[in-house]
Amino acid sequence: MSDNTLLLRLAGPMQAWGTDSRFQLRRTESVPGKSGVIGLVLCAMGIRREEASAKAAELSALKMAVRVDRAGHTDWDYHTVGAGIGIRQAEGGVKKTASTGEPETLLSRRQYLWDASFTVALQGPGNLVADAAQALSEPVWPPFLGRKCCVPTEPVFLAAGRFANLAEALGAIEWTDHHGSSRNGTTELQAFIEHDEGGPVPPGAFVVYDTPRTLRNPSHGPRLVVPGTINVRVATVQPANAIGRRGVNYAAAQWRAVRERRLELDRFLCVFCKMPAEDVHHVTYERAGNESLDDLRSLCKICHDACTQLEYGSGMTRERIDPAEPAARNAIMEQVGKLLSQRRLARRQAIRDLARGDFFDNVPDAGIS
Repeated sequence: MSDNTLLLRLAGPMQAWGTDSRFQLRRTESVPGKSGVIGLVLCAMGIRREEASAKAAELSALKMAVRVDRAGHTDWDYHTVGAGIGIRQAEGGVKKTASTGEPETLLSRRQYLWDASFTVALQGPGNLVADAAQALSEPVWPPFLGRKCCVPTEPVFLAAGRFANLAEALGAIEWTDHHGSSRNGTTELQAFIEHDEGGPVPPGAFVVYDTPRTLRNPSHGPRLVVPGTINVRVATVQPANAIGRRGVNYAAAQWRAVRERRLELDRFLCVFCKMPAEDVHHVTYERAGNESLDDLRSLCKICHDACTQLEYGSGMTRERIDPAEPAARNAIMEQVGKLLSQRRLARRQAIRDLARGDFFDNVPDAGIS
């Protein structure tokens, strides 16, 4: 049997889902609306607004549900728009700029939903689900989250499948616990599920006007939405600062002691350039929190910065650059040169004054003078 449900992930630093906005004051709802989600699918299909009414009417037959994975918060920004249109005056006419006589640029206040994430399910005829899934897998135009400035941070298309109802579909997608706060492997998330027409109205149901009727001069019809909760499995991930390695508690007595012993072993000199060492660098995080002296190297600030940038640029995780290895010398020298060329002249001169002899004189593009 064909898939009857499309699952989407709508996540980004900014989202905007408004249906009752006016030209100068544009609000957002706290969850994605049906009109905005259908517009996103139409965009992926490459259908222009003036040609989209028929397809929008087809897609409106899909029932929609939203799961709130991260609620985010709302705030305002303002935009200048409509140059040449001008601002209407209370006494009539358009306000003109005194110096040029041209119509003033129109100011608009716009509300955004910040740092939110939603799982959306669209359920209905298999042909509509298949068309939408294909478009979102290979979009003609890049999708956006309500407004063109709202770029998704994750792929919008999650999956297509067959489910008995929208609640089952939303429950099938694990919730990612980025903070490791879940303890029992499941959690309850808020959900808003479109109610089928006919039958008794569930308690708490409310009407929203966000089903697109026309797009050229936007008009929206009603649908019934039922709030509730969904129980989902939790997928725990490591915090972003510990991907591929365990974290280090730099305030711990153990770390301070092993750091001091490493500096003493290296006579408080950078193992790479022999400048005074300010930092201690991990060459492996295999024993993070219980480091041996062999896991560490003493480095000056500039050499440590160079090694760190090389590591992040190469996607290194647990195993890192060893600045004492001859094989790493050329790459570190080149990165030091890039760093020095970006420093102010006084700082570059201070680095050279501290350096051993003319160690940095031949660094590529160092720009020391």
